[in-house]
Parts: sequence; structure tokens; C-alpha cells
Amino acid sequence: MSEKKIRKFPIGGIELPEKKSLTRNEKIIVMPDPDTVAIPLSQHIGAPAKPLVTKGDQVKKGQCIAENNEGLSARIHSSINGIVQGIVERKKPGHGKYECILIKKNEDGKKEINFEENKIEEISSELIRNKVKEAGIVGLGGAGFPTHVKLNPPDDVNIDTVIINGAECEPFLTVDHRLLLEEYNDLFKGVELIKKAVGANRGIIAVEINKMDAINKLRDKVDKWQGIEVVPLDTRYPHGAEKHLIKAVLNREVPAEKLPIAVNVVVNNVQTAIKIAHAVHKDEPLINRVITVSGESIKQPGNIKVPIGTSIKDVIDFCGGSKDEKFKVISGGPMTGINIDDILIPVVKGTSGLVLLPSENYVESETRSCIRCGRCVEVCPMYLAPNRITAFINNSLLDRSLDVGLMKCIECGACAYVCPSKRPLVRWIKRGKAKANN
Repeated sequence: MSEKKIRKFPIGGIELPEKKSLTRNEKIIVMPDPDTVAIPLSQHIGAPAKPLVTKGDQVKKGQCIAENNEGLSARIHSSINGIVQGIVERKKPGHGKYECILIKKNEDGKKEINFEENKIEEISSELIRNKVKEAGIVGLGGAGFPTHVKLNPPDDVNIDTVIINGAECEPFLTVDHRLLLEEYNDLFKGVELIKKAVGANRGIIAVEINKMDAINKLRDKVDKWQGIEVVPLDTRYPHGAEKHLIKAVLNREVPAEKLPIAVNVVVNNVQTAIKIAHAVHKDEPLINRVITVSGESIKQPGNIKVPIGTSIKDVIDFCGGSKDEKFKVISGGPMTGINIDDILIPVVKGTSGLVLLPSENYVESETRSCIRCGRCVEVCPMYLAPNRITAFINNSLLDRSLDVGLMKCIECGACAYVCPSKRPLVRWIKRGKAKANN
């Protein structure tokens, strides 16, 4: 296959208005430490971390403050220097609550951990996994799977390819775009480390062609990195979904309800790979992340490096506040993100962006009748019939919805986007999955 061939998945998907111009040229800026952070104990798939600190303890930026060595979990670190105020609750996006360690900033006796480049004589697979585990790194694309586990495939699985997901196909979001342009050297280091950890001989950085400046920059530098190539993707949504990315890049089909390792592939997000490089080469834990703050209602859109645990309110204030008295906040992108009803919700490891829209432009879908147009079936990238699945869910026929593919749905939102009746198909599908899992 030609390196310059534009790849795409074969069936379904939609073309979206990108709305990336608000921030695509905004360089990453660092947000100062806020006065307080509320750091959730559960920012990952698996068991919540257990606090290692108590009220009144003084903590340093980068200090491990919670962990759980029993089963699947990830370490949590302090993102600021401060005094522990205790355990508090904060709402989660959507529903439920986080238990959080509340820390108040204290500059007295400030002594930050110095994350300087360190020399490592021999980098082994085990060392990489240990450093990543110590750093508390999880998938930063939103899934939140503990990365040290992902870098340790079963002995009977032969991983041959690592794919870095630089599609960033959601409207408004440009964080990966800016990272590709500004931190490409650490990205290449991260790809090398992931390849080493999983035993792969091939690394692919896949980027949509609406980021040609990033593609060209990476191609200018990639010759120095053996076994790594840059692959351009079509802009059809949802190229960022793992299974569709693998199909587009390698023409391998991940079986239903299976993971990428089933086809000998590991996929990581751009920022995850960069954080892996920071963890291995600098002993830097995951205490901040870059997010895009965008939308028609934010006064100063940008790409911001935010301390983990910072409230959404503090991030909005840092970006100048809202232009509109009444506005909606979406955590993530507008297609798969979640409507926020409390701006004290903290930024967590999986927060990719905040999108602010005028309230009148974000109207909750009404419950209307299906007109049998079939557009949801045409655009479904999973070859499903969302109209049938949701009809069974809404008529208490959960078993029938499972039979026609409820659990195969990736909740990309393409069906709801094209529905002329504006039916809340994804909301119903999430409700059906919740019932099925109970």
C-alpha cells in the first residue's frame, strides 16, 4: 500500500461540520494552578484508588495520593502543592458522583518534583510498564483503561502493529492536532516505547487530512524513527473509533465484542503516547492534560494544559467566561460528549474538551415517531439498524434489542445526527445497555 494513500473505512459514517477553526491555530497554553482541586479516586476503568493521605496532610505536586493494588486500577497523584481538606463528592458528567480528594493550594515551603530528562541505560518492556503504572496513565481518548495493562498483552497474542489514533474526528476538538504539531518528538518516543512494550515491529500514526500541517510535520521527522510511518485518513466520522481506525488503516476487521488485540493490534491516543514518554524518560506522573475549550459561547477559545481536578468553572473563567448568560457545556465533543449540569465537576484524565454553546442552539431532542426513512441504517458504521434496536428498547423487548445488536453499538451518534425526526436514539441505546448490564 502506498504511504500517501488516504485510508477510510468502507461503510457508513457521516460528514460533519468541523468547527475547528476556533482553536486549530491556538498554541497550547498552561493554566496556572487553581486555588483548589477535587481529584476523583476513580478516573479509570476498574476499581477506585484508595486514599494514601488524610485531612491536614501537606502534599507536593506529583505525589502519589491514592492507589489500589487489588485488581484493575490506576494510581492518582496530586496536581498541585497544597493541604488535603478531606474527601468530598462531586457530580459526574451524566449521572452519579465522584469521591474526590480535595486539596487547597499552599505555596508555603513549595518544593515541586523536578521532572527532568533522566538517563536510562537499558529500557525493557517491564521497565516501561512499571513506569507507566507508577505514573497512573490511562487512555486519554476518553475510555480510561489503565495503560500499563494495555501494554502487557497475553503471552499467546502476537502484537505486530501499534496505531496512534490521531483522527480527532469530533467537531470543535483540536487538542491532538496541536500536540502533533508541538510535541511530535515526545510522540515518536512514545510510539517507540509502546512498540517495545508490546513487542510490535510496526508503528503507525494515523491522522485525518484536515490536519495536513501536522501530517507534513510528522513526515518531515519520521525518517529518524525506524519502523514508524504516518498514514493519512479521510475525514468521514467516526474514524476515531478503534475498530474503524483499524479497518481503515490495516483492513483488519475486529470481531464483534472483541478488542483490537484480537487482530494483533494495540491502539493508543496521541496524548497517551506522549504521557508514556514523559513517564519513562522523566518519571512524570499524569497530573495534567491538554484539553480544547471551544464553542460559540466561550470568550477565549483555546487549547489549555489543565491540572487534573480543576473545576470546569475555573477552566471557563481562565478562558474569559461565557459570552452568553445562558449556555450549555458539553464535556468532550458534541457527538459523543455529555451535557454538563454542574460546572463544579472536575476535569479528569479522560476529559478531552469543553464545548460551550448558546442554550438556544442546544435543544434536547423531542420524542417523535420514526418515519421509516432508513437514514440511521445508512450511516451506521457498525451495520446496525438503530431504529429497530430503539423500538425494542422502548417497548420493553430488551432481549430482542440484544438479538439485533444493541451491545455492538459504539454510541458514535451518527444515527441521531441524521434523524429528521430528531429522535434521541443514542440516549435510548445507552438506557438499553444500562438495563442489560443490571
